[in-house]
Amino acid sequence: MNSARSLRIVLASVGSRGDVQPMLALAQVLAARGHRPLIAAPANFEGWVRALGFDFASLGDDVKLFLAENRQVMTGKPLRMLREMVRYFKEQIPVQAQQLAPICQDADLIVYGGLAFTAPSVAEHLRLPVLGVLYTTCLLPASLHPPPNIPWHGLPGWLNRLIWRINHVVGDLLLRRTLNSMRSGLGLPPVDRIRHHLIEDNPLVIAADEIVFPPDASWQGRFPYANFIFFDDPAPLEAELVTWLDAGEAPIYIGFGSMLGQGIERAERILIEAVRATGRRCLIDAGWAGLGAGDLPHGWRRVRDAPHAMLFPRTALVVHHGGSGTTAQALRAGVPQVLLPLILDQFHHAHRLYLAGIAPQPVAMEKITTASLAAAIGSALQLPAGPRMAAALRLKASDGRASIVQQIEALVGQ
Repeated sequence: MNSARSLRIVLASVGSRGDVQPMLALAQVLAARGHRPLIAAPANFEGWVRALGFDFASLGDDVKLFLAENRQVMTGKPLRMLREMVRYFKEQIPVQAQQLAPICQDADLIVYGGLAFTAPSVAEHLRLPVLGVLYTTCLLPASLHPPPNIPWHGLPGWLNRLIWRINHVVGDLLLRRTLNSMRSGLGLPPVDRIRHHLIEDNPLVIAADEIVFPPDASWQGRFPYANFIFFDDPAPLEAELVTWLDAGEAPIYIGFGSMLGQGIERAERILIEAVRATGRRCLIDAGWAGLGAGDLPHGWRRVRDAPHAMLFPRTALVVHHGGSGTTAQALRAGVPQVLLPLILDQFHHAHRLYLAGIAPQPVAMEKITTASLAAAIGSALQLPAGPRMAAALRLKASDGRASIVQQIEALVGQ
């Protein structure tokens, strides 16, 4: 063991696989350093977590069910999305606090990510240090981008700042009573501004590439970067998939991870038509939406949960939704990308990759056509390789996990 003593670290995250997997990656490093990590996440991840040898406790509800129930709402329309997200948090804030407090009774520190927004209050209640891990910069107020529920990027800085202020006022009006009711149940005083409580009152670290996702001048160094968190997936590529990959040219990969919705169902038909027109082989990742369940063109293949770290370097191009985990893996692989954002942070990631010269100008998944997608694929393959290869070299040389674990040990030491 490399630290002074073995620590009990609760790694709390609520959301999709992209929210939970970074916590598993941190758990791998913590365990290697002699610590005792526990993953607190929705119950649908328990089998995966325990199969990797880590302790588990249930936290929050299955986000897949929420997305399935709201598949017509969570499609990039700000007001409808805001209404459903407020409803979600009003239901989940008290539930999460009731679950997380007993989980953390014997912990030395709480690390949280995803939608586990009750962690700071629970840490305050138990008098524990806490560290928030942001997988994206879009959650931080900035002039460079609007809030994550706003899909319109490229706005002037003054307008982004104004939208953030409006968002904070609306968020306080809609959720402050629920948050303070939860805090009262923990014996804590009320908070006046949710933004200060979640962003400014406790340490945060950004797990993203500082070049592609630069800091806003208003942050003034308040939020340190640790680069992306990469998970050491012990699962190999299936032997049949390796044989298929070896048998021909590098394929185009299509996968939308944990996303569900009518936008994806429509996009699937367009994707097949557009990629088939290129004459290239294609590999479709089923994901939560169950893509590629019907008949596929000759020579194409369907997979489920193939490890991206080993798969992406063997592809010619990655077509995806723009989730933080998929974006990070494609950046590290150095392959061309086409991003089709559907909700929240995906629009931010797609816009930043476009500005960095790594991907073509994004088109919302709900608005693509066969012609626009075929054009985007052609543009992605023709973009200069320099920016994406520079990003790949940075990410291959970085170790965001180790940096964050050092911060964890330092916080406990303080």
